[in-house]
Amino acid sequence: MSRATAKIQPPRRGRPVDASKRTAILETARELFLEHGYGVGLEMIAAKAGVSRQTIYNLFESKDDLFAAIVQESSSQITAALAELSPDARPREVLTALGVGFLTKILSDRAVQFQRLLIGSSASFPTLGPTFYANGPGRGLARLAAYLDRETEAGRLTVDDPVLAAEQFFGMLMGHRSMRRTLRIDGEMPEAEIRRRVDSAVAAFLRAYDKPA
Repeated sequence: MSRATAKIQPPRRGRPVDASKRTAILETARELFLEHGYGVGLEMIAAKAGVSRQTIYNLFESKDDLFAAIVQESSSQITAALAELSPDARPREVLTALGVGFLTKILSDRAVQFQRLLIGSSASFPTLGPTFYANGPGRGLARLAAYLDRETEAGRLTVDDPVLAAEQFFGMLMGHRSMRRTLRIDGEMPEAEIRRRVDSAVAAFLRAYDKPA
């Protein structure tokens, strides 16, 4: 079966991480990236986070590594439904929770600002796009593909190509709404509309891949 191949930043090793400082750096960097673009320097991030530049380097190898950590954190929130499975959770339940979390996050104001940052900064910073994809969308795709593979092996789904099926599921959820939000055509999506779209996508997905009775 196919497997996702995106290269993801490995976890840092070495001295124990100071959780409060790491959180402050991540939150500060996220806000400064959104406000000033990816060109913001580590000196500004360190000053606003109340840490030294060396503290940042103790936790992250580079600005790209820091950016990857920010994206990984968001990706983990989006795919929480796959990490918090109960033993008897059925695919419809899991995919619905994943879909609601995904659309709620990806269509939020902060996520849309982040997408605009990527569009505006990728030409000047060629590593930005690949880093974002590997640690965000690519990571989520790999996690869903792995889940679909396990469910197929358990006899609850019939998925021949987990990566393709995962792309199809996320594609049905996205539709044009993310593009329309990024282009400032649409505002935030109401919760009821999110649930309607998720239910429709899950139903279509299971018609294609559910295990025949």
